Amino acid sequence: MYMVSFIVTMSSDDWFLVWVGLEINMLSFLVLMFRRCSLKIIESCLKYFFIQSLGSALFISMFYLNYYEMGYMWLIMLSYKIGAGPFFYWFPSLCSGVNWLICYFLMIFQKFLPLLLISMFVCWFMWLMAWMSLLMGIFGSFNQNNIKQLLGYSSIHHLGWIYMIGMNNGEIFWLLYLMLYSVVLLSVVILLIKGEVINFIKMYSSEYKLLFILSMLSMAGLPPLLGFYLKWMALLIIIEFSKLYLMMMVLVSVVMLYIYMRILYDIFMGGSMKNSWFSWKLSKYNIFVDIYSIMGIMMGMFVGIYMLM
Repeated sequence: MYMVSFIVTMSSDDWFLVWVGLEINMLSFLVLMFRRCSLKIIESCLKYFFIQSLGSALFISMFYLNYYEMGYMWLIMLSYKIGAGPFFYWFPSLCSGVNWLICYFLMIFQKFLPLLLISMFVCWFMWLMAWMSLLMGIFGSFNQNNIKQLLGYSSIHHLGWIYMIGMNNGEIFWLLYLMLYSVVLLSVVILLIKGEVINFIKMYSSEYKLLFILSMLSMAGLPPLLGFYLKWMALLIIIEFSKLYLMMMVLVSVVMLYIYMRILYDIFMGGSMKNSWFSWKLSKYNIFVDIYSIMGIMMGMFVGIYMLM
């Protein structure tokens, strides 16, 4: 049913069927969330259900009131459903209440359909939502000790980049940005699942410390890793629209890099010599994690060479 929701929404030319597809998507995602019964999971499911229900009620109301030409209203409603801009408040706390797989789905797949609809309502209000997402992602990441909440705020920050690309006529490039971001995020999530890490303190003594640092540096946009070419591609699109926006986006990117560097420096210096950063175990159980992370780094280099050609 989860895949059916994507097919129904993407193939529909009627707004009612689009709404039906989004509802199927919400309900099937709730089923995925509720695989294990616990108080925290129940709380997360109820939170997600009520938030998405309000967004769905606004969607069907605008549909029946014929607000097709009010692009900014659709943008606000769809941004609320994915936690962008000023509606970020529920997203990081929800990420911290679910397991890593659901957290990854929430950051990537649950944003795809609303972003696809948002690309149809590009307007001046998108600029405001983009900057609010960028700034909320930065402010929320400061002094953050919970890894899931940090990645949640980072996801909000990347939504700002996607909005900026979409606003500057990047209809295809926002999808490419999301796809490459999903690869970068997956390399981080796999390491955290494999190492059973829930906070930064446990990462101090993890055997995956070095790979985790490299993956997080890729998310921060440090060259020559894959995450750098995400932002490079976005900046190439933004520079055609405004050089002032380009300068502001570079500044925002540097601030976010500083936040990641502070966290990673603490991880790099933490732990004992027995589990130091250069301790790299290669066994049949974690070889997949090592290979995937190295492939992510190599992919970044290949993308960079291709873009320079």
